[in-house]
Amino acid sequence: MVIVGAGHVGGRAALALREAGWQGPIALIGEEPHAPYERPPLSKGVLTGAQSAHDCRIGPPGIYAAQAIDTRLHTRVERIDRAARAVVLADGRRLAYARLLLATGGQARALAIPGAQWCGVQPLRTLDDAQCLRERLRPGARVVVIGGGFIGLEVAASARALGCTVCVVEGGPRLLGRAVPAALAERVEALHRWHGVEIRLAATPVALHAAPGADAVCAVELAGGERLPCDTVVVGIGIVPNVALAQAAGLAVDNGIVVDATLRTADAAIYAAGDVCAFPAVLSGRPTRQETWRNAKD
Repeated sequence: MVIVGAGHVGGRAALALREAGWQGPIALIGEEPHAPYERPPLSKGVLTGAQSAHDCRIGPPGIYAAQAIDTRLHTRVERIDRAARAVVLADGRRLAYARLLLATGGQARALAIPGAQWCGVQPLRTLDDAQCLRERLRPGARVVVIGGGFIGLEVAASARALGCTVCVVEGGPRLLGRAVPAALAERVEALHRWHGVEIRLAATPVALHAAPGADAVCAVELAGGERLPCDTVVVGIGIVPNVALAQAAGLAVDNGIVVDATLRTADAAIYAAGDVCAFPAVLSGRPTRQETWRNAKD
């Protein structure tokens, strides 16, 4: 069994296989240098300092070695050889599989506006992202959060708790537009405002600016010309599923790797799970992705 992606899904899948009695070899391959960890604490406890990287781990230290799971971190899979049932690593080595699980997750969606390359423009997707952002959230720091979804609002709450000045910029008419009913979104908005978070709705960022001669962000320009001064910009506008590996292998992709109700792709030997997979919606039957902790855990 080969699992590509050593995140939440990959780590839990490897351990679940052992718990279910699977005694064959398991290889768990991940590009990050960290053992599998949970992502929800990144925008909360890790940012505020209430939790450490060790607190986020999936399973106690040494659990993967103890369960004879061949964990290969900081390792990239270059391609899938479906005919030979093998994955090819970046160094040219090949790993054969009887079954392959693609748990490649997604990457933070980048801002497509001028200035997105400036220092201080920070996504929050990985543990390294969280640790980098934590260093920037000092008391008095001016933080603009672009995106009024769960991640953006959690970062806003954490930043306020650390004494930062925070402004959330959301392009839609309300917060959490795709996630919760309007009445609940209004209560969430009121709570954030009560805690001192400035919220700009129906606001579109069009450029990020740095001071003359500098390479660090200093302002977010909105449509209409207003500029919001800042020291840090946090980008929380969703993720892009990592489908390149599957797509290059000829697997069906539709805003995610297309799977059936059992998470199997059109190739009977290959499965996909977590943020990267698109499985049939209960009502419409259309391929749908769910970017949630519960989906990853299940």
